[in-house]
Parts: sequence; structure tokens; C-alpha cells
Amino acid sequence: MPFLSAANFVFVDFENVPSVDLGLVEGKAVQVTLMIGKNQTKIDFALVAQIQRMADQVELVKLDASGRNALDLTLANYLGRAIERRPDAQFCIVSKDKDFEPMIAHLVAKGVKVVRCDSFGALPFLSKARKSSGGKSTPSARATVAAKVPAAHVDDVADLRLEKLVSRLTNSQGSRPKKKSGLLTHINTAFGNKLGPAEQATKLDELIQRGILSIDDAGRVTYASMA
Repeated sequence: MPFLSAANFVFVDFENVPSVDLGLVEGKAVQVTLMIGKNQTKIDFALVAQIQRMADQVELVKLDASGRNALDLTLANYLGRAIERRPDAQFCIVSKDKDFEPMIAHLVAKGVKVVRCDSFGALPFLSKARKSSGGKSTPSARATVAAKVPAAHVDDVADLRLEKLVSRLTNSQGSRPKKKSGLLTHINTAFGNKLGPAEQATKLDELIQRGILSIDDAGRVTYASMA
């Protein structure tokens, strides 16, 4: 297992959470293991490019067999090996599968720092980085909400909504906006109609940077074909 100097080890249940932006951890002290199911034969080309660029941080594990809990058990095996080598590190499982909770509770009781996240963007150390890099706060509707809801939770909800939006836009079987104006409206809807024009533009730029889509001078939207 490479990058043993990492402070954070992330194990992604790729069958359960197929939308991952490795750029969020690029260059950081983070080792990512992508657990890919036997029947998963397609990976987003943008993710493939990230994997190639971050070869020293990313390990791919492709299962040779399928079956109930096959991936979960394999992930648990890799997690256990990492804990044995680096018991002082932080460990994160990215999966919506709550069946991991009893194992996590057992490990936490033994003093191991391990958590489960529903999405890659919800990794706890990313939330800390966002808060530490923020500038001066200004009065806003978001600040009012944050006074009532923990800031980390607000960020986690936003990340989850973005990942759900990405999942919809990368699904060629679904209906997707063909013009920039319609796409901005679609983005705002995905975030509960709470984004202003500048925030909508920021989310759109993030989708473009992630290689999800492109927009020509006439405002026509082209979605990336999935490999």
C-alpha cells in the first residue's frame, strides 16, 4: 500500500458512491483506495485522468468475484491492513451503506479514528480545510442558517447535493438541459432554489472544471461521454 506517510486513508465503496472528485485531495497527505465491483465496467474519463495524475495517492482494487457483501468485506480487509500499519491515522469509508456502522463502532471503541461519509466531498478533513481557508464572514442568508446548523453539516449537505447533480448530468438516459440558461436554472433547483446568479455561475464553473460538460459561445451545452 503506497503513501504510508499519509495522515488520512480513504476507502471508497465505488459500487455505492460512483461519483468521486479526487482533485479535492490532490497533493494532500491522503491515500485513497477505490474499491471497484466486478460488474463495474465503466469509469468517468475525468476520474481516469485524475487517477493517472495522482498515481502515488490512489490505489485501485478491482474485485474478481461478485456476491452479497463481497465489496464490503474486501474493503474491511484493506481497512484492517491500513490500521495495522498506521494505527495513528484517520480512516474514512465513503459509502451510503450503513452496514459499516457496527464495525466502525467497534474500531472507535478500540481507539481507532474512523468515520463513514455518504459522499467523497463530505470527508471530515475537507470540511476543516474549507473552514480554515475562509476569509472574513459577511452577513448572508447562509450565515443565518449556519447560526442554527453546524457549519460542517451545511457544507456536507451542499456537497451531497452537488454529487447528486453530477450523477444526474452524467446519466445519458435522463433529460438534461441543452442550453446554458436552462442548466443554470437546473443547478439552482438542485440546491433548493437558494443560489444567487453568482453562486449558480460558480457551481457551473466547477462542473466544467471537473470535465462533466462544456459550453460553446452560443450557450449550447455538450456533456462529456462516459468511458
